[in-house]
Amino acid sequence: MMKKGCIVLAYSEAGARAVAKYKAKHQGKAKAYQARSYARRFIREFASGEDLDELESLIKARREEIAQDKA
Repeated sequence: MMKKGCIVLAYSEAGARAVAKYKAKHQGKAKAYQARSYARRFIREFASGEDLDELESLIKARREEIAQDKA
């Protein structure tokens, strides 16, 4: 069993193998999912006002990058 927050996730052996297989096949997606999860947790639980200001400027710069790539 795995604990996630207050939720307990029960995996059978087949389920655990399926998760491992997915992660191996989709490493980029799994890495992005984990990074997104860490970022959200940081913002919710640890970020100061200065941290949030920095993140806002990084987000704005990234949005501009994406807009230029589309153009």
